[in-house]
Amino acid sequence: MCGRFVLSNFIEVKDFHDVLIEPSYNIAPSHCTLIFSQEMRPDFLEWGYSPNWAKKPMNLINAKYESLDIKPSFKDYETCVFVADGWFEWKKTTTGEKQPIFIHADQNIFYFAGIRNASGAAIVTIDAHPSLANIHHRQPMLLDQGETSYWLKNKQKISSSNLLEKIKSYPVSKYVNSPINNDQRCILKTQVDQ
Repeated sequence: MCGRFVLSNFIEVKDFHDVLIEPSYNIAPSHCTLIFSQEMRPDFLEWGYSPNWAKKPMNLINAKYESLDIKPSFKDYETCVFVADGWFEWKKTTTGEKQPIFIHADQNIFYFAGIRNASGAAIVTIDAHPSLANIHHRQPMLLDQGETSYWLKNKQKISSSNLLEKIKSYPVSKYVNSPINNDQRCILKTQVDQ
């Protein structure tokens, strides 16, 4: 977790941050995506983080909050935030298949806590809130706009963001499984056979 996310609400990104983006419905590892630095300056970085000392790219896409100040991989990171308006999880069904689930806040933008260096950026994850734990046991550390400074300036853990009251989810088709697919069909609700 998290293996794919969405940043499609280009109107809110322009209104809130004065940044122009192309809508993306299936951001995958190694794609460039909009992040904000500690000073809330916009940047487009690759989703994938490698330690400064790594001889070959490690392309870590997620970083456990609990490991940040322990693992050598995360030495000398800077805080950042990813801009998103949804993400995907793959929930195991009773038949053993993995059903993609789209998690969002009415497609309004929000933020994931992140870390960055010159190589790229990774999303910081925490234990899932009880309202999301039935989908996956981990989740991105969610931040609303007012909470971003707690992370950027103080590395403060936010485990129960104000956003959680707005979070919704529904199943989508396996069309999203291919990172080549990047259009609105990725987030269309689908029927799931019981």
